[in-house]
This record gives sequence, structure tokens and C-alpha cells, in this order.
Amino acid sequence: MARKSNSRDYETILFEEKDGVAVLTMHRPEKMNACNLRMFQEIDHALARAGDNDNIRAVIITGAGDQAFSAGVDFGELEFEDLKQSTDYIKQDARMFRRIENIPQPVIAAVNGYAYGYGCKIAIVSDIAIASEKARFALQGIRIGAVHVITLGRGRDVLGRNRLGYMLLSGETIDAARAEHWGLVSKVVPHDKLRAEAEELARTIAGYPALSVRAVKRMLHRGCDDDYRWEDLLSPGFLLMEDVKEGRKAFLERRKPDFKGR
Repeated sequence: MARKSNSRDYETILFEEKDGVAVLTMHRPEKMNACNLRMFQEIDHALARAGDNDNIRAVIITGAGDQAFSAGVDFGELEFEDLKQSTDYIKQDARMFRRIENIPQPVIAAVNGYAYGYGCKIAIVSDIAIASEKARFALQGIRIGAVHVITLGRGRDVLGRNRLGYMLLSGETIDAARAEHWGLVSKVVPHDKLRAEAEELARTIAGYPALSVRAVKRMLHRGCDDDYRWEDLLSPGFLLMEDVKEGRKAFLERRKPDFKGR
């Protein structure tokens, strides 16, 4: 069966459906699929479409190209003048991640390359993550003074406190084999087999009783909403810290940041 074309044009993602499976591809290859505000909005919209479509039984999220799943947030948009601007940004960010968890269909992250920051976070909050042998994972916000609030909650369930603390505080990148050993991904497959592996799993899930699958999905994410309350409360202020602004500027200027502790 040919893939159905999307009825709505997107700028930053591709969205397609086939045989009960929706595939959402983050598509900013020139930015290594970094998430900007438009991408948050479009992923949220596409997932809402999938969630309302009873013919879709599973969803795959992946990245365009052979290098990156998502290299994280687009630093070009991470500049805010006041609390309203940072709050509005966090609301859209959190809305997208809530959507991944709250749609009735299982979401499979097919991690095809670099999964840094937000990319790693997508793998953490998805129901299942499968990685290419080329995939790399990192939570490097600490390098610019940023705090991954939702990841502090979600990541403890996935990685455990010690391993999550290591990733958040060291800023180190880990390879796919270690990510599998640590429980961040369920399976590592050859790079050229990743898409087929994810689609085969999605089709298998699509063949199971929908009500049973939806019950599993809901129970996997029970009691998780409190993490978003902390995100809403803390993250807008964190984004306005002088050190975060300096870290962002230093990143864009390719120099070492000069943090002041404020």
C-alpha cells in the first residue's frame, strides 16, 4: 500500500500513515533536526491527529538523515526578555512531551543518530526506544547552565538516579551499547535496519487488541503529570538566568562560557 500523503503541510516535520502506523520524522537536517518552537507545535499537532484517528494503532518518531535523531534545542530561539516569553516557550515544550505520553497509541522512538538534550528526552518519554548502532545520547544542558526539569523526573524511572545524575552532571555522551545497558533504549540494531525494525514492531503492536494496548499505554505513564507541574514552575525562571544567557551566547560564538553563578 502506498503511503498516504499528509493533508496538512508542515515545515519542520514529515508525517505519513501506512497500515495502521504513523511515522513522524523530525525534518530540519540543516540543523541536525534541532527542535525549535515551530517543531514543538507541529509535532504536537501531528500527534494530536494520530491520537484522534482510530485507524492509527502505533506511532514512530524518528529523525531525517543519517546523522541526527535530534541534536537538541535550537539555541537560536533560546533568548527571552521576560518571564512571559520563557513561560510561553515552556508551555509549548511541555505540551508536546505531554502529547507523546497522553495519546492512546504507543510511541516508538527510532533513534537514528545524535540524540542530545530534547532528542534524548524524546527517547526517555516514549513508550519504547530502539537505537541505531550509530546513535549517541547526551543531556548536556549543564554545559550552558540549563536544567532538564522533566528529565529529572522521567529519567529516574528509566535510568535510575545514579546514571541519570551522571548524564546530567557530567554532560558526557554515551554510545548506543551503553544506552541499551543502562535501559535508555530497548534494543540496538544495525543502522540500515532501524526503520524496518521500528515498523515491524509497530505493525506487531497494531495487530494486538486496541483496548488492551491502550490500557498498557495509560498505565505506563500513570502518576507522571507532577513532573510537568515542576517544569511549569521552575523552568521559565531557569531560562532567564544570566548564566544560561551567557552559555547560549558562548555556544553560538563557539567559545568557553564565563559563568558568574547568577
